[in-house]
Order: sequence, then structure tokens, then C-alpha cells
Amino acid sequence: MTGVSGLVGSHVAQQATGRFDTLGVFQTFRPPCLSCRLESLDLTDASAAWAKLEAFRPDIIVHCAALADADRAQREPELARRLNVDATATLAQFARQLGAKLVFLSTDLVFDGRKGAPYVEEDPPHPLSLYGQTKLDAERIVRATGDRWVIARTSLVIGPSPRGNRALDEKLGLALRAGRPLRLFVDEFRCPINAFDLAAAALELADSPHNGVFHLVGSERLSRHEIGMRVAQRFGWPTATIKATSTRDVPMNPPRPADLTLDNSRARSALKTKLRGLTETLEALARNSWGGFAPACSTPSTSG
Repeated sequence: MTGVSGLVGSHVAQQATGRFDTLGVFQTFRPPCLSCRLESLDLTDASAAWAKLEAFRPDIIVHCAALADADRAQREPELARRLNVDATATLAQFARQLGAKLVFLSTDLVFDGRKGAPYVEEDPPHPLSLYGQTKLDAERIVRATGDRWVIARTSLVIGPSPRGNRALDEKLGLALRAGRPLRLFVDEFRCPINAFDLAAAALELADSPHNGVFHLVGSERLSRHEIGMRVAQRFGWPTATIKATSTRDVPMNPPRPADLTLDNSRARSALKTKLRGLTETLEALARNSWGGFAPACSTPSTSG
């Protein structure tokens, strides 16, 4: 399992522990909250990655590691390609040679947001950003590994991360509590999902006969502004610095996709895991029934 120091990877590793003989790899930051076997690995070093895989010989590889900061990827295209494409190619080559199942975490940003209706798995991708392009290139590599692979496209993720600054709600809370102004778009639509459900769905797909592309997103379509306001109100964070903004008023290069609503019908039909939308996620938080990490794995200030 890769990327265990990140948001999604840490949740996958937490849920896999006790169910599987799990090896979690990270590059520099060792997550303190995980009890599975953890080892440092630079995935861009193909020989080191191959040696680690040969030693452990996994039956399943869940690949969560990525340069997921779209703005940074745009600024550092070579690094983005090494982390998002080349590292995936190394894992895919190993999976194909030894027959391991590869589960690859991708993104809704492989689409351009211009369809005008929810995207299904068969819709032709057309990324607008370099980050989206690197994830699409990695998807194509995964598809070529044979017939034991899953591409799990997801969206904005909510929930505690080991460093307390990776999830949408964590970033929002850090900004609002510091009084920093935030422009949140009223005309950019996504389907946020909580990290616990996303990890559970990825593991269910990994340990099942299912193969192919699945959209693992929450079951609500919301604007960035509505997401931000509802999360802030749930945690009691000040909202005075949030400004409702249109993408038309903010020049961006590349342009931001307007509507990245993904249809998750295939995943809901195939899986027992429920893909809760933002309303159900916030209700679970209000009932203190959030099925996520122990508090030690996130900073106390982001827990509400």
C-alpha cells in the first residue's frame, strides 16, 4: 500500500490492518497512528521499489501515493510526472508480472466539467490541468496491466489526515481559524466523500472479483461554496472571511472545470460500502459516530 502518510492512504492502511498482512510505504513522513508494518520508500526509484515489492510479494497493491496538489503539479510538471505516472508504471509492471491486483486512486479532474450531466465511467476523459493529465496517463498504464485492476476515481475528500492539513475540511479550518480570506466558487460543483467510506470502498474492491473503473464519490452534488459553508457551520468556524465567488471573475490557467459531478451508480450497485454524501457525513459527525481515525491521527484543532 502506497501513500500511507497521506489522507486516503492512511485510512486505507488503518482499515486494512488486521484484515490483511499489510505493508504501508511512505516517502519521508512516518505516520504515527498506524499499527501496520511501515517502511520508507521513494517510489520514483524504480529499482528500490521493485526490490521492496519482490521482498514482500503482495497479492494486492493499493496505490494512493501521488502529487495531488494540482497547483504544484502545474508548476512542477517533471516532478508530477515522476510521482504520478512513472511510479504508477513501476507498480503496474510488477502487478502484471506477478499477477497482483492493482487498485489505483484517480481523480474527477480527468474530466473537463463541460458535459452538463454526471459523468459515467465510460465517458471520454479530457483533463484541463497537468495534474489531471498525469492521472489520466497513469490510468492508461493501469489499464494495460491485464485484467486484475481497479481505477477508483474520487473527488474532494473530508476527514482527518496524519498531518492534519490534507483534507478539504482541514485546509478550510486552518484558513478560517487564522482569519484568512477564502474565495469559494458558487459555480464549481463536486461530489465530496469522507475518507473512511472511500478507504472502505477501495478495500472492498481490492478484495473482490470486481475489476475496471469505478467512481467512488459521495452521493451529493454541491458547489465549493456550499461545501465550505456547511462544513464551517458544523465545526463552528467563523465564516465572515468566506466570499462567494464565480469562476468567471477569477482568471485561472488552466481553467477550473465547472461541474465534475460523477455518477457513482456502478459503485453503489457493486459494493456493500455506503458512499455517504456531505449531509450524512456531517450528521454522523454530529452524532459522534464518525467511523474514522483515533484522535491521535489528526491535530485536535481540526476535529471540531
